[in-house]
Amino acid sequence: MKKVLLFLLAAGLVLSNVSPAVVLNDTFADGDRTNTALPTDSAVYFSHPDYLTVSPGSLAVNQVGIGGSSKMWTYFAPNGSPVSLNVGHQLIATIDFTPRVAMSGDNTSKNFRFGLFYDPTNDQVLADRNKDSGGDDNPWIDSTGYAVQFSLSTTDTAGAIAIGKRTSTTNTSLLGSTGAYSWGGSSGKAANLALDTLYTMTLVLDYQAADLMVVTFTFSEGDNVIATNSLVDNGLGDKPIYTQFDQLFFRMSGNVGTADVLDYSRFMIEHAVPEPATMVLLGLGGLLTTLRRR
Repeated sequence: MKKVLLFLLAAGLVLSNVSPAVVLNDTFADGDRTNTALPTDSAVYFSHPDYLTVSPGSLAVNQVGIGGSSKMWTYFAPNGSPVSLNVGHQLIATIDFTPRVAMSGDNTSKNFRFGLFYDPTNDQVLADRNKDSGGDDNPWIDSTGYAVQFSLSTTDTAGAIAIGKRTSTTNTSLLGSTGAYSWGGSSGKAANLALDTLYTMTLVLDYQAADLMVVTFTFSEGDNVIATNSLVDNGLGDKPIYTQFDQLFFRMSGNVGTADVLDYSRFMIEHAVPEPATMVLLGLGGLLTTLRRR
């Protein structure tokens, strides 16, 4: 019996719960996109600032006014000091937004794209730029990370959700080209959306083992999960799994397949780290002490 309890006590050392630390929780409450005061604010950069309206609680992208693709990004870690994941950690991105004005209807292409990335060699791009590569010097060319692509639509013809791992460091485009990625299978459709309704997108990077990262995307209206998909990265594209991140990046290929206006109300990044199950250890330790006295 004592041997069993000793084993349980040792096992208790690896039992854990997950306590997420908030890295960024920007609700644009001050109506200013240029502030950086983590975790409540992070400067947001945009490719077409004339078509971005910021007011308290709202970061609204006018895609009709832009008339084509637009880019948007924000950093949640200091330059050169990314969030680093260890086995058992999770990085969780939660984005709240509301479609405004009009939905575009049918479209099968995946025109909405976002992901979590880190550039290991270049400084952060701290200015508005209208380039998928980050500019003429292509600072994002060797960025590593994971991305999701899909269409927002009012119909069931919307493009299914795909999750990819960026594996080409010769393709200059961060999200403008699918060729920079190794993709998992498509699944689910972020379809049947309603105007002026709050939706939540969640991207979870779950570092399960030294050679295993599971990336899961969910699209929800309140507590109702509309669509979901996962990617298992165990060395996709002959690249190691990625464990460092500092940037949340978006690309919208115009309003076709999305909405005329995408109104964001929250960018949230959480870093979940396992903690010792203290109560389990105390309970096992107390029981073991009692048995020893016997």
